[in-house]
Amino acid sequence: MTPITKLVLLIAVAVLVFWLVTRLRNSTRRDRVSFRPVEDLPQDVQQSIDHALAHDKKVTAIKLYRQATKAPLDAAKAAIDVREWKRG
Repeated sequence: MTPITKLVLLIAVAVLVFWLVTRLRNSTRRDRVSFRPVEDLPQDVQQSIDHALAHDKKVTAIKLYRQATKAPLDAAKAAIDVREWKRG
């Protein structure tokens, strides 16, 4: 095999590996956030969250949700956003 052929083959393999890795990353990336709805939490926690939202204390509502569920920040924010949207 000539050096040029080896170089072309090496570049082709590198491009293929790069494409496969990129494809794998994109297929395993989670763009969706799953969370437990506030409606599924105990009544006292729901009331505390609703009270915080009624007084424009969204950060407090997120903290209350996280304490009750041990959820990550993005899931807690999504749950509180949905609760706020449902409340109108």
